[in-house]
Amino acid sequence: MNALIRAELLKLSTTRMFWGIALTTVALAPATVALAILQPQPTLPLDSADGVRNVMAAASSGTLVLLVFGILITAGEFRHRTATSTFLITADRRQVLRAKLAAAGITAICLTILSSVVALAVALPWLSARGVRVGSYSGQIAAAVGGAMLAGVVYGLVGVGFGAIVRNQTAAITAALLWSTLGEGLLIDHAPAMGRWLPGGASNALTGMATPHGSLLPMWGAAVLFTGYGLAFAVAGLQTITRHDVA
Repeated sequence: MNALIRAELLKLSTTRMFWGIALTTVALAPATVALAILQPQPTLPLDSADGVRNVMAAASSGTLVLLVFGILITAGEFRHRTATSTFLITADRRQVLRAKLAAAGITAICLTILSSVVALAVALPWLSARGVRVGSYSGQIAAAVGGAMLAGVVYGLVGVGFGAIVRNQTAAITAALLWSTLGEGLLIDHAPAMGRWLPGGASNALTGMATPHGSLLPMWGAAVLFTGYGLAFAVAGLQTITRHDVA
C-alpha cells in the first residue's frame, strides 16, 4: 500500500497540472487576505476574534482548487485512458483508490500548510499596521489554520470520490464547480436554514469565514459534518470503482 501511495505522489509531482494547482492554491492566500482587509464595508471589525478569523480563513481559499485536484486524480485516469494500465498493474481497484485518497490528503495538507504560511506572512504585519493586536487572537488564528487544513483534506477526498463516481473529467469538474459557486447559494436563498448543513456552510464554519447567511455550526460540529461528507464520497467512490468496467 505504501508503494502505491508513493507511486501516486510521484506521478502527481511530475505533471505540470500539479504545479499549476499548487501555484494557484498558494497564490489565492494573499489575494484573499487583501480582499478581507480592504473591503470598504467590512462584515466584521478587524480588531475582533471573528474579524481575525475571517482574514485568516485565507488559508483555506484554495479548497475549491483542491476539489478539482481530487477529481483530476481519478477522472483524469479515464480521460487519458491510463486507468486500464493502472488496474492491470494493481488488480485491486479499491487499493488503488485508497492510495489516491491518501495521496490527495497528503498533498492537500502540504499545500494548505504552505498557503497558511503565506497567509500568515501577509496578514499578521498588515493587521498589526491596522492597529489589530494580533497576539491577543493567537487561538483564533490557530483554529482558522487547523480548520483550513481539515477543509483542504476533505475537499481532496470529495474530489477523488466524485471523480471515481462520475469518471468523465469535464462533467465532474463542471458539476462540482456549479454546485459550489451557484447551486448551494441558490438553495440557501430559498431555504437559509439549510446553509449550515451544506458542504460550503460547514467549510466556512471550520475556518471562520464570514457569511451573509450567518448561523453556522460550531467549529467541532462543522468538523464532524464536513468529515462525514468526505468519507461518504470516498466510500461511494470505492463502491463505484469496483462495479463498473474500466473502459
